[in-house]
Amino acid sequence: MIRSAAILSIVVSALLILNTQGAESLKPDSQGYIRHWLMLAPILFQEGRAGTDLIYDDQIKKEGALQPRAGDKIMINGKELTWTATTTSTNYFDFNVTLKNVYDRAMGYMVTYIQCDEEMPGVIMALASNDEGRLYLNGVDIYLFAEPRTLELDADKGRVTLKKGLNVIVFKIFNEQGNWQGAMRFLDKSGAPLKDLKIKLSP
Repeated sequence: MIRSAAILSIVVSALLILNTQGAESLKPDSQGYIRHWLMLAPILFQEGRAGTDLIYDDQIKKEGALQPRAGDKIMINGKELTWTATTTSTNYFDFNVTLKNVYDRAMGYMVTYIQCDEEMPGVIMALASNDEGRLYLNGVDIYLFAEPRTLELDADKGRVTLKKGLNVIVFKIFNEQGNWQGAMRFLDKSGAPLKDLKIKLSP
């Protein structure tokens, strides 16, 4: 039994090392799109309200300051939800595909962490949502789109500064009906995708 326990301990330690190495080596895809996220969904709409209205509210208190880890749990509207690590198979994320169900009148959060060795001023953030979307960068509310729409990659762009150290992105998206998607990437000042960013799934 002692020997078995020792072997199990070695195996677990090896898996933890592999997982840590994998987490540290996460990067955007070849076009710069972020595919590694922590997801919290679905959060169903309150009766009688639409995403065009709810997008202005915090569905979680101080949502812009969220820094979850995979496995963290939270109660919302009397339902317990779990933050789940997910890697998308496409350059956009699709809540319905990940959840293996179609949810109308629902919203969800996607969080990712970008680790920078130096400050990166003036980079371009390109993003899109289906339907309404809101995004926080390092706790600052920098983006809001308050109308239903289909997904169009890079639909909205703006210049931001990625600070030295850990950068936290909180992206929430509402779905009125049907497809429920979002996408985001960073471009350099010339418009070329930033493919060597370091992505983490824990703060």
